[in-house]
Amino acid sequence: MKAAVLYGAHDWKIEDRRTPLFGDNECLIKIKACGVCHSEIHQWETRVEGLEYPRYIGHEVAGEILKVGSHVKQFKVGDRVAAWADGRGYAEEIAVSTEFLSLISDEIPYEHALSEPIACTTNAVLRTNVQLGDTIALVGMGFMGLIMLQELRLIGAKKIIAVDVRKEMLELSAKLGADIQLNPDEHDIDLEIKKLTGEKGVDISFEIGGNQSTLDLASQICRMEGKLVIFGYHPGSRIIKDLGYWNWMAFDIINAHFRDMKTILNGMKRGMDLFNAGKIKMDKLITHKFRLDKIEDAFTSAKNKPIGFVKSVIVFD
Repeated sequence: MKAAVLYGAHDWKIEDRRTPLFGDNECLIKIKACGVCHSEIHQWETRVEGLEYPRYIGHEVAGEILKVGSHVKQFKVGDRVAAWADGRGYAEEIAVSTEFLSLISDEIPYEHALSEPIACTTNAVLRTNVQLGDTIALVGMGFMGLIMLQELRLIGAKKIIAVDVRKEMLELSAKLGADIQLNPDEHDIDLEIKKLTGEKGVDISFEIGGNQSTLDLASQICRMEGKLVIFGYHPGSRIIKDLGYWNWMAFDIINAHFRDMKTILNGMKRGMDLFNAGKIKMDKLITHKFRLDKIEDAFTSAKNKPIGFVKSVIVFD
């Protein structure tokens, strides 16, 4: 099989590799699509100290089951599945334990069935304990923010405010159900939020962008004793510019990243049930598709975000 292996910064090699061995409780999957995750960009952009290279990354996998282990009962050859994979997703085949697999409906394209990001947003919403009637701000309307927006609409938020510097992302958020769109380049966000909330601030402020500016803004617009949710992926150092203010405001600070596998799998099951039921839509979110030999272009697009970009996905025949 063919596999993309990362040897260093911007240094991909497409190599011939043996078909993976699979155990009694695993399935061998012919990969049809694998998403490019924001959490992988830093290790592609620079050679990160402490990480082992070459690296076999890629974890947002969907495909067709080719073979099943001797103890596998709930899946069969030919099933269409989404998988949470611990790397090695930029390849033609992968072995995955059945506990990490979710069936996907026949009508859903493989490149839409990315269970790992759906699990992440689902768990963040669950952990935040959103209440009916909450006013919510989403600071950073990229791929993950647009999935989360759809889930928050299902819960019954009173008002969802989308905040982003890209006009096309704000337009897309409006189509997916955001009530208000604000651009920091065009609006005084703090002033606008005060107008919308009777000077209080939002009940829940989701930081999704994963950079210093979104972290600063998310804390600025959250009300006293509101929920400040840090969801964006932060691979580098960040600064809380005024911890005294955070303390005074008595924020309920929620770290919405998860490493416990039981938590991840619970979110994956719940989220994929919603996805298969048509409650989460991906058709407007998967904007850039690339073949395996163009994986450098896929990562460059994910980093630079050209006009209209939401998500890069590697697709296979």
